[in-house]
Amino acid sequence: MRIFIPIFIMIFVTVPVYAQELVDTLKTRELSEVVVKARMQRTSATSTSYIPTGKQKNAAQNAIDLLRQLAIPQIIVNLVDNTVTTPSDQAVAMYINYIPASQEEIEGIRTADVRRVEFLDFPTDPRFHGNEHVVNFIMQKYEYGGYTKATVNENFLVGKLSSRASIYSKFTYKSMAYDLYAGASNHDIKHSGTSTIGRYTLENRVGEPYHLTRKETLDHSRFKENQYPVTFRAIYDSDNVEIVNTVGFNFDQSPTAETAGNLSFEPEQTGKHSYRRDEPSTSRYIIWSGNYYFILPRNFHLSIAPGLNYGHTNYSYCYQTSDGNSDILNDSKENVWQLRGSATVYKRFTGHQNAFFRAWYGSTSNDVSYFGSSPYDNKFSDTYAGASLGYNFSNNKWNVSTDVALQWERNKINELSVSEVYPLINVSAGFSPSQKHSLRAYFHFGANYPGASEKTPNVLQQNELMYYTGNPDLGLSRQITLNLSYNWMPSNNLSASAFAQYFGEYNLYVPVYSPYKDGTALIRGFETDCDYNRTKIGVSFNYKLLDGNFQLAASPSLTFFRMNGLFNISRNPFTCNASATYYLGNFYFQASYQTRNLSVQGNRGVIYKDRDFYQLIAGWSRANWNIRFSAINLFRNDWLCATNTLSTPLYSETAFIDGNNLHRRLNLSVTYTFGYGKKVQRNNEVGEQSGAASAIMK
Repeated sequence: MRIFIPIFIMIFVTVPVYAQELVDTLKTRELSEVVVKARMQRTSATSTSYIPTGKQKNAAQNAIDLLRQLAIPQIIVNLVDNTVTTPSDQAVAMYINYIPASQEEIEGIRTADVRRVEFLDFPTDPRFHGNEHVVNFIMQKYEYGGYTKATVNENFLVGKLSSRASIYSKFTYKSMAYDLYAGASNHDIKHSGTSTIGRYTLENRVGEPYHLTRKETLDHSRFKENQYPVTFRAIYDSDNVEIVNTVGFNFDQSPTAETAGNLSFEPEQTGKHSYRRDEPSTSRYIIWSGNYYFILPRNFHLSIAPGLNYGHTNYSYCYQTSDGNSDILNDSKENVWQLRGSATVYKRFTGHQNAFFRAWYGSTSNDVSYFGSSPYDNKFSDTYAGASLGYNFSNNKWNVSTDVALQWERNKINELSVSEVYPLINVSAGFSPSQKHSLRAYFHFGANYPGASEKTPNVLQQNELMYYTGNPDLGLSRQITLNLSYNWMPSNNLSASAFAQYFGEYNLYVPVYSPYKDGTALIRGFETDCDYNRTKIGVSFNYKLLDGNFQLAASPSLTFFRMNGLFNISRNPFTCNASATYYLGNFYFQASYQTRNLSVQGNRGVIYKDRDFYQLIAGWSRANWNIRFSAINLFRNDWLCATNTLSTPLYSETAFIDGNNLHRRLNLSVTYTFGYGKKVQRNNEVGEQSGAASAIMK
């Protein structure tokens, strides 16, 4: 024992000394700084999501503006009218926290509260109500409190008055949220109207055909429009229940809508004289809509979306010439009721499989009375109903969905009715091997049903040589869409997308011109006599430099239009949207360019050409303020916006459309937002509501 004690003491003392000597012999290295960056964008088989930076949110004045700042490759934001579509021109539904939102509603959101922006193709979530393409803004939430936001927008150099203003407040307390919106849009502008060159093939007294050219040249116009929407909404939101009710009123008035100019004929008949056209109108709409979502036991979900609209419209059409021989007066009054609703039952079977059953119903009733040169009193009724059954499979890499539906539609004019049942089919598939790559494809088979104005039996006079009518026997046309897209997001600094799409519409109704009044005039009706084909390919990208302070984006595409039948049209236009954005502290600058757009409008048989659009933006944003100054089309002095070209055997037309949209202008836009309360819960904003479609023939 005495021997082991010294040995133990030696070991105890020696080992620490040896260890210290060993450590001292190692070379030390200074590690470089490790920076961890969050992934700001990612893609999957079901969706693509983006987290906006603080610079992008501060620079954006509303949700559409935030989409423009993000430059998401999967969507296109039109610079002229702010519409949002896919690169292949498909409509995109806008949602905020899974609640439907109109363009006016999302104008009011506080962009600083946006946490994430999602783009979804054919989402299976029942709250999206079967929409094919969706942008969903995920917002921060409030426990109590809210905010108030005011927006003022004024255009200069385009007329006497061109302004828009809105103010609304949101208040939240626990599970309840309330929105109140009020807006005003006032315009008093000139240079808005159309010059038309119409080429008629008529018959003389002995039945021999001859050609006559009618030229209507715009010389003067005056257009006033006032809109005053007011909307209130209440939201109840708990863990398993969400109830949304919206009530809105909109007053829309155009007290002055005058155009005047010179009228001439070739070969000359009665000499040159002048014309005057006045089309004042007043509309009032009352709208109620609901969105109810319930999470039920056994993994069932139920979504219900009812709605009811009522509108009253007074519309007057007055056409006069200096010789007084061709005066036309058509006054009309319309009452319209619209009832709609849908319900979706969604069942999750496992972590990868789910199914849904959706049913919907809608009815629009238009009571239209015409007075004056062509008195009529008609009642239109469009009713539809349908049901669909769908299935979805989804895992870490794959998302496959399909649904099959049957839809019934009935179109009734007075006592004459036509009904039809047709199928709807959607198949979509997505594959994503990682958060950087995704491949998506979808197929859609559907139909397009003519509106009430295209099916009216009334005959209305448009000018000295032209009359309009509809065709009650028009049937629906079939539609097919095939789409393939690829998304690539290698880093936060780069995102890109490529796509190819085919759209076809068969047995399409188109305008047909026939002799009228013993061949001394023409009448425009509609017949089913065309096939429409559109193929589009394109790419889009977004590239950031200088630590995200400088951003480049572009979306070039090539489209192939082809129409067969009564109209034989082939066009292959190239289009591109491009922008460059720079952030400097509280300031931001943006230059944007949009090429001329050419499209073939199938139902009208028209080749539409607009003009290119360019703008420069300089803005400042800090705290609650966002002040922006824009210079648009600075070197364009004329007022031409677009050209429409129509060609048929008996009638051809070239229309030059004037307006202030593409004329040079300066714009000042200011938003001021102040918030109050605890940020835990926030829902989407409320905005202007729109009424049902009108059946008045114009």
